[in-house]
This record gives sequence, C-alpha cells and structure tokens, in this order.
Amino acid sequence: MDLELTEEQTWLSESLTTLLQREWTGAETAYAAGPAERDRLWAALVDFGLFSEELGAIELCLAARAFGAHLAASPFLGSAALGFATGFPDNARVSVAWLEPGGGWSSSGTLTSVRPVDGRKLAVELAAEVDRFAVLGSVDGAPALALVRADDRRVTIEPQPTLDASLPQHAVSFSGADAESVMDGDVVARLAAIGALLAAAESVGAAGRMLDDARAYAAERRQFGRTIGSNQALRHLLADMYVRHSSAWSTVLYAAAAFDDELPDAGHTPAVAKAYVARAAREVAHGALQVFGGIAFTEEHQAHRFLRRIIVREQQFGDAIHHERELGRALAAAIATPVG
Repeated sequence: MDLELTEEQTWLSESLTTLLQREWTGAETAYAAGPAERDRLWAALVDFGLFSEELGAIELCLAARAFGAHLAASPFLGSAALGFATGFPDNARVSVAWLEPGGGWSSSGTLTSVRPVDGRKLAVELAAEVDRFAVLGSVDGAPALALVRADDRRVTIEPQPTLDASLPQHAVSFSGADAESVMDGDVVARLAAIGALLAAAESVGAAGRMLDDARAYAAERRQFGRTIGSNQALRHLLADMYVRHSSAWSTVLYAAAAFDDELPDAGHTPAVAKAYVARAAREVAHGALQVFGGIAFTEEHQAHRFLRRIIVREQQFGDAIHHERELGRALAAAIATPVG
C-alpha cells in the first residue's frame, strides 16, 4: 500500500481548496450562511464532479478534510457516503437518518420499519434542504437501508437545536412513507464505515486549521518584548498538537487506502480511525485554545466554531467509545471462533 498522494489526488485537494475559497463564505462567516449559500456550494461541487463513481475513499476524505478546514456546509457527507456505498448515480442531495430517540449508532435494535417506512429520527443534518433520506430500519429483524423522498407528504421535518450553527439539524418523522428502494445489511455496514471515515477526515481538517491559526498567532503575538512562540512550554504544546494532527490524518489515510485496495481489515480500519481522531482532533483544538488564551473564548474569535464542528463530527457515526466497544466485540468474537 502506498500512502503517498498521487499527483491527481494532490491536484484534487488543491482544486477543492480553491473552489471553497471562491464559492463558500469562509470559516469566519460560515455560521451565518443560509440555504442560498449552501445551494451555490452544492452546485459548484456537482459541476466539479465530486460525486463521480471514479472517486475512491481517499479522494472523498481529501474533500471532507477541505470542508473541515473551511467550515463548509452542504449535504456532502450523507451524499458521498451513500454514493460510495451504493454507486448512487444522480447527484441527489442525501441526508442519513440514523439516530432514534434514546438510541445509539449501532445498526442493530432500530425501531424503524422500512416497508413502509415508519419511525422517528433525530439529528438529521440539513434535512430541510435534501432530496432524499437514507433511513436506517429493519426487515425481519435485520438492518436495512431505505431511500425515501424528502417531499413525501408522510415525512415531517422539525428543526432541532444544534451545537454547530452552520450545520442545521432536524428531527424527521416517517409515517408510512414509501421507500424508493431497500438495501440490505451489507450496504448499511459500508455506509456506516465510510460515513465514520468522512466525519473523521472533516474533524482532521478543522483541527488542522486550528493548528495553523495557533502557530501563526504564536509567531506574531508578543509579550514582554518577544513572541509567545519563543516560550519553550508553548513550543512543546504546538509540537504535540502537530504530532496528534499528523497521526490522525495518517490513520484516516490508511483506512481510506484499505477501503480502496479492499484489504482484509478494511472493515475495521474506519472504526480505528474514528476512535483515534475523535480524541486527537479535540486535543489539538484544546491545545489551540491554550495558545490563543482568553481571546479564544470570545464570540468574535473563530476558534470555538472549529471546536463545535469537531465535536459534532466526533459524535456522528459513533464516538470513540462506540467504536472501541465495537472493535472489542469483533476481536472477542474472532478469538472465540475456532480456527479451521
């Protein structure tokens, strides 16, 4: 496995950065962006070809990382996850409807039925601006995924409070809605894995932006006649942040490459990446807050906006504890299974 980006992947990353600088409001005002700004960004992403079947997990993670660095908002995560899991061809805006009241990110135990689709989902991202919902449900007790049109009259959408104002969240109720298609548990597992990986990549992007901003601030902020970056304790802090961020991205990149190369452990590597990044990105963010000092706790400073995005993505598709438990169960099951 080669973890060096190809020339095409490097070009893709640079081009997406340019696109976001041109088509998005920027991190400083992302919280104030509305449907018009998100629609414009979505149209630009479609024209760019971001939802092409030719793109693999690495390319999608590069895009997610760029989104995090710019606090961009669009139905990218759900649409890309479904597209990667199923080859969904028509550039439809999709939001994943997974969580239920009192439930978690495990695909088992869902109370939602899919024939017809009946249930209530929480924390559905940008639900009022998508074309379809990918709804986790069950068929005969087994996990299944149903595609439901957002304009179905038996779908009710209600706004919910959200930590990250740039990513509106909604509760969505399905009252006997029709399913355009129903997919089996393999698609559910694949969507959950790539969704976790994309959420982790976006957290890495947001943490990387906080690291860059903190490093620049330490180089220019002066106290007692010298820059604060000359303080040895602060330099150690920045070095630790750099290591955390670099290792987090390496973990995501390995998991994405395992997906693309169809390695035997590809089913587990996204969980490892999500668990590691969930903690590493937050540690980078907390380190940046220490570098900025009191100014980072003001409403005007953008540091807290990146921290909010990191926390939201940390929870989506399972936090560190969820994935560590799932990995533990899988290892225990493998040990308990007789060889041969």
